[in-house]
Amino acid sequence: MWLNLDMEGITFRLQIRNYIPTFDETDSNWCRVDLSLRSGDWLNYLLKDDELLFSYEVDTLLESLENLLNDKIEIIQETECIEPDFKFIFHPKTDLRNDPRYIFIQKGYEIEDGFMEWNIIFWNGGITDNFISIHFDRQDITNLVCYLNLVVGKIDIHDEKVDHLINKGTIII
Repeated sequence: MWLNLDMEGITFRLQIRNYIPTFDETDSNWCRVDLSLRSGDWLNYLLKDDELLFSYEVDTLLESLENLLNDKIEIIQETECIEPDFKFIFHPKTDLRNDPRYIFIQKGYEIEDGFMEWNIIFWNGGITDNFISIHFDRQDITNLVCYLNLVVGKIDIHDEKVDHLINKGTIII
């Protein structure tokens, strides 16, 4: 099953397989990950059937995303995985009136919603300093949380939220 998102013109597709519940970081179950990024003629990136995430890393990502959605993150947090292909940066809601970069903020736009950056690091015979950063807004995060809940077995394919995302083409079975 795939998560299929339109990230402002970039098609982001993710599939996580072989998840097995774990109890802590000493459990070493690898999930199989497929990921593709496509956009026009300029982007065609594919990771296929790679061991990129431990099951506990999927759990950690899910917990961090839920905390972000529920305003439980107060400062920017970064999570790097054992395999260095992914880095997640969680940005909490921010009151722009407290940011010295802004002189004037239009009424109603004082609070910037939380978001996540998913950095996908490129390889060229080894890890490089090059990466692409995909910005997940609240709706993208909500869709990713639903997908991850399905992956880890907290919900099943018959859940109302999953059914809605299948009908929209956001989750592909």
